[in-house]
Amino acid sequence: MQIVYITLIIVFFIVLIRLAFRKLFRFPLYSGKMFTQYLNVDNLMNEEKFWQIINHSIDKSKRHYSNQCHVLTEYLSTLNKDEIIQFDRTFGLLMAQSYSYRLWEPVYSLNGGCSDDGFEHFRSWLIAQGKNRFYWAVRYPRLLFFIGVKEIIENYEGIAYSAFDAYQLKTGLDLPSRHDIKYAEGGKMFKETESFLRYPELALLAW
Repeated sequence: MQIVYITLIIVFFIVLIRLAFRKLFRFPLYSGKMFTQYLNVDNLMNEEKFWQIINHSIDKSKRHYSNQCHVLTEYLSTLNKDEIIQFDRTFGLLMAQSYSYRLWEPVYSLNGGCSDDGFEHFRSWLIAQGKNRFYWAVRYPRLLFFIGVKEIIENYEGIAYSAFDAYQLKTGLDLPSRHDIKYAEGGKMFKETESFLRYPELALLAW
């Protein structure tokens, strides 16, 4: 009986810590290299400015993700069309460079499975969490235990349309494509059946 009691207390505190990180606490400032610093890609928005815009949408929406997508669209529509394109290209570069099986595996465990599209949508959502959460989670994927939510709970892909919608509002035209931004190789493919064993803490969140 005592073991059960202790276990329940531990679980309670873990849940409390996770909730605090998701809703209240900010991750430590990330001061490492950013993806745009070592890639030669034209017509990008300064990455610090990009993250300032993301943070504005986070703060104004109070971390309510669906509201954040609307806030971001509205803000981007106040920029000139070239800035919207630059924002979207920086977004696309972050999506491309965060493509890795090392990140995909824990996301697979978190969601109880994760398709190509699902992983694409997840990275959209992760960018929407801001610079610190994005880069720390890419570097140390186990940190997703503190911030991750399943796709069934959040519409992961929502923010991917913000720049597109803003550009249409601004110009009445479709946003130019970014075919010149190439995806990373991804590394070594993980074994789907082993992902739940490698990330059991994330697997627990899936159920």
